[in-house]
Amino acid sequence: MILVTGATGFIGSNMMCHLAEKDIFPVAMYRHESNKKRVWKLFQFKFIDAKERYDKITWRKGDFRDFPSLDSVFEGISHVYHCAGYISLAQRDVKKLLEINEKGSAYLVDLCLSHSIKKLIYISSISALGNDPSASIIDENTPWDKNTDKTPYAYSKYGGEMEVWRGMEEGLNAVIINPAIVLGKGSPIEIILQRFKKGMRWYTPGNIAFVNIQDVIMVMDELMHSNIKGERFILVAENWTGKAVAQNILKAGNYNLNVISIPKGFFYFFWAVEYLIEFLGIRKRFLTSATIKGQYQQKTINGEKIKSFISFGYSPISKLI
Repeated sequence: MILVTGATGFIGSNMMCHLAEKDIFPVAMYRHESNKKRVWKLFQFKFIDAKERYDKITWRKGDFRDFPSLDSVFEGISHVYHCAGYISLAQRDVKKLLEINEKGSAYLVDLCLSHSIKKLIYISSISALGNDPSASIIDENTPWDKNTDKTPYAYSKYGGEMEVWRGMEEGLNAVIINPAIVLGKGSPIEIILQRFKKGMRWYTPGNIAFVNIQDVIMVMDELMHSNIKGERFILVAENWTGKAVAQNILKAGNYNLNVISIPKGFFYFFWAVEYLIEFLGIRKRFLTSATIKGQYQQKTINGEKIKSFISFGYSPISKLI
């Protein structure tokens, strides 16, 4: 039986829908009852017989911070799509990020090994990639530079990946996927894109990597049914500058294309203010220097490796933007 962790999240719910289209109804892991609504709405959008298909899902409650609850989820499981994870760029969420994305991944790997899972597809992030200061292109071989500051999210996802590699060394059949910002109906990034339509006219000049949700799902499915193991694949269809993203959104809505680049010093000012607020004990800070630098980094992330392993071509991003 197949397990989809994070089944109520963006990638997980789309994987649930994809499997249902093939008349495959997996075990779906969730944390809160209310989160199931995302899957139900997607089934309603996709299927005429939505209720019949939805009712065939086996729901199991689990928490990646609670090993016993995870152990019960794994009963009878043979294959795992690990789509769960906590996303935040906030410094104040460091503990939660490490608990779910790193320690939770250690639990996942241990359970995959103890339950003799046949294959694990692990969804990571481009945040976990290396970043050679001397190179303009990032790919699967770019080394992790310990001297380059990273966001709390990046450290947690990198730590999670290290647990999967550890599992591979112990005999686990697994593949790691590093998707870019995933676009599609219901994508979390839609909140930011909608702000341009509501009047936001500023941008940061760094490169932004994108990929279509349907491409991610297709690759996950292909890799699960292949003999490929012990690999990681970056999924990036296109790299856009912040200005190009802003102007394309505005152009699609027939708005004025004038946009303003925000200087880095603007964010560093608020970073300093947040440090003071945290020092005074008012609240923990959000911004980190790595978060700010990331908004201005103009490197290209290469997602071409996957094409050498499976028959695959990326969907264009312009219409989704």
